[in-house]
Amino acid sequence: MDKYYMNKLKYVIYISSINILFAGGGGGSWINDWLMPSTGLLLWSITTFMMVLIILRWKAWGPLMDALDARAKQIEESLSKAEQVSAEAEQQAEKNEEVLNQARQEAQDIVSQARDAGDKLKQKLEADGQNKYETMLKKAQDDINSAKEQAMNEIKSMVVDVAINASEKVIKRNLNDDDNKRLIEETVDQFKQTN
Repeated sequence: MDKYYMNKLKYVIYISSINILFAGGGGGSWINDWLMPSTGLLLWSITTFMMVLIILRWKAWGPLMDALDARAKQIEESLSKAEQVSAEAEQQAEKNEEVLNQARQEAQDIVSQARDAGDKLKQKLEADGQNKYETMLKKAQDDINSAKEQAMNEIKSMVVDVAINASEKVIKRNLNDDDNKRLIEETVDQFKQTN
């Protein structure tokens, strides 16, 4: 398409050049004709300019405007898709935050239960003796820290897996609103099943 119009433009330039050459005339006094234009030269210049303007308006204006309109539409669609992906990412971030808060609550519950177990163990050990008590308390604290660390690692792993799965699905597909809702529901269902 561009090549076609470039060829047409070359022909217009050639015709304009020929018109200008014919308008100059006069042999060796061409410089005087350019510096002191005659009415003939002025008439040919205006005629050539008008012909070029008419041909450009007739042949090039429509395709140029169509190309500009198509580009503007493409940019608007890209912006719309970017806003949609941004909104989806924001929703996913909110869901991830909810999952993380839930995981934190579970970790706090585990720590609370472990403390309760440690307190009970402490009372039992006080009855058995101070040395035995210190040994068992240290073991209980190590178990608590290990369980806490393991729970946090599992929670982080689950959150990362959910985020990666949702991101992969959003990036790999060009989705409409129904597909987005269905994808989010599937991801949440998968997360619930793994828990």
